[in-house]
Amino acid sequence: MPDRPDEQPTDPAAQHPPAQRLVSEQDVEDADDTLFAHPPRVVRRWVCGCGMDYPCTDVLFARLVKATAEADK
Repeated sequence: MPDRPDEQPTDPAAQHPPAQRLVSEQDVEDADDTLFAHPPRVVRRWVCGCGMDYPCTDVLFARLVKATAEADK
């Protein structure tokens, strides 16, 4: 008898039951329909000079300061 269980000769077919499909044919058809109806699209966005999405927090704060200063005039 071997010292380690992984040294025992085994029959791979006897260890694992036959594989079952996790999805049905209808699931595959539905997935195809969903992928067709939801293609990727190009999205444009503005980026600030600092690399963050525009307007970054610095720009928002600067706008707030300017708007407050103009309101006081």
